[in-house]
Amino acid sequence: MSCLHSQAWIRTASLALILASQAVSASAQPQQLEQASPSISPQLRELFQQADCTSAQPLRDRYQAADVLQRCLEATGSITDSLHRLLNELQAELAALNLQLERVEQQTSELESLSFSPTTQLRGVSTFIVGGNVFSGTEGELLNSVRSNYGALEFGYDQKLILRTSFTGKDLLNLRLRGGNLDTTNDSFGGGGPSKLSELEVAFQQNRTPDLIGVNRAWYQFPLGKDWTFTLGSRVNQSVMLALRPSVYPEDTVLDLFTQGGASGAYSSNLGAGGGVIWQRGPLSVSANYIAGRGHEGSESSGLIGDESGSSSTLQLGYARQNWGMAAALVAIENGFGIIDYASPYTLRSYEQPGITTSTALSGYWQPSADGWFPSVSLGWGWNSTRYREGVDRTGLVAISQSWTVAVQWSDLFNTGTAMGAAVGQPVIATALIDGTNPDDAGYVMEWWTMLPVSDAITVTPALFFLSRPLGADTPEGQQLNQLGALVKTTLRF
Repeated sequence: MSCLHSQAWIRTASLALILASQAVSASAQPQQLEQASPSISPQLRELFQQADCTSAQPLRDRYQAADVLQRCLEATGSITDSLHRLLNELQAELAALNLQLERVEQQTSELESLSFSPTTQLRGVSTFIVGGNVFSGTEGELLNSVRSNYGALEFGYDQKLILRTSFTGKDLLNLRLRGGNLDTTNDSFGGGGPSKLSELEVAFQQNRTPDLIGVNRAWYQFPLGKDWTFTLGSRVNQSVMLALRPSVYPEDTVLDLFTQGGASGAYSSNLGAGGGVIWQRGPLSVSANYIAGRGHEGSESSGLIGDESGSSSTLQLGYARQNWGMAAALVAIENGFGIIDYASPYTLRSYEQPGITTSTALSGYWQPSADGWFPSVSLGWGWNSTRYREGVDRTGLVAISQSWTVAVQWSDLFNTGTAMGAAVGQPVIATALIDGTNPDDAGYVMEWWTMLPVSDAITVTPALFFLSRPLGADTPEGQQLNQLGALVKTTLRF
């Protein structure tokens, strides 16, 4: 809408409000209004007829007559004698209306100065989780301990506030504030135990402090030419610097493990200072990015490029058509900083030792052209090789680890907006040790969920997940431990 049209709209609306307020005042205080604005005299009505200035509504008072006259003056090209006589007759009422109109326009300008620019958006996502875990297996001390520490029914939440703005219409500044109360050290839904594999995608707690809001994302993205896009940020993650997300699963999340394309090594959760570049032409894309988890620190060994910066470097080659796509990724990860989240406890201990893990991933998806009975399918596989620094005791350490995922999803079932999905796979597990042996580290993870829309802004998602062997190779010999999680997730978007 142009500025002139906006001003005309505000002027018309303001006059309508003024006249409406006068009408309300008239019904509430007829004697006072009669003194301020006498009723229409026969002579004044005659002047309106002579000037051919008519109104769809009968004239009730002189303020309304002044408004009708103002409209006639705006519509006519010249002022006739009859209009000039009306101007003289209603001079006081016109001045009063214009004074009130100026006050309304001034207040409107003050309110507009307090609002966001047209390119700025503030969105919020509130998520509430109610659920718990049931553990089964070999009766004994291990099972009793796990039940005691992680078997309670719980109620948690996650809150995101996303502020986005553009300065040119093509660039994007993204800031996200986040807070929650799902503990990552003691809460099973937060990945606190008995393994990290049960961590929900919405699980969050700022600096191990519940109910604390902090800056969770801060990055700026801009195009350069037709095919290039650059991203820089002090709190940036890998996914925003990739041209292709090689999975269409899930539409609504449960376990964070199943959001990483079957390759939790290559598509990790590293968050920090860094940047990336994307080249894309048609269906083909190439992405490269670098993140330093300790890039904000000033010590010599950390910073952006220090020996202990907690870095990950990613190169991805992607190809996508209308209803299918695939990507290959190669990532170099610095060990010792928890960059790879979703691995067996046995494998995670090896990743704590100084060294470099090189992760490769091959992932892809297919989805039907129209929503219906056929689900979309997403597949992913990851392979990781770890080299340790000199001086590290390599006894029992992992040399090769792998992961995979198969996921299906139905969108808009029965044309109701309902979505349903299921996934099965293995987290990053050790498949070969430095000494060449193959540890018994295998375990499977499964999830099922149904997203039910309550309204355009509210969804309710009941979900189940199952971990066949959450401790992997750490499971005591001759014992079993299984984990079944059940939850209801309610999401509100505004």
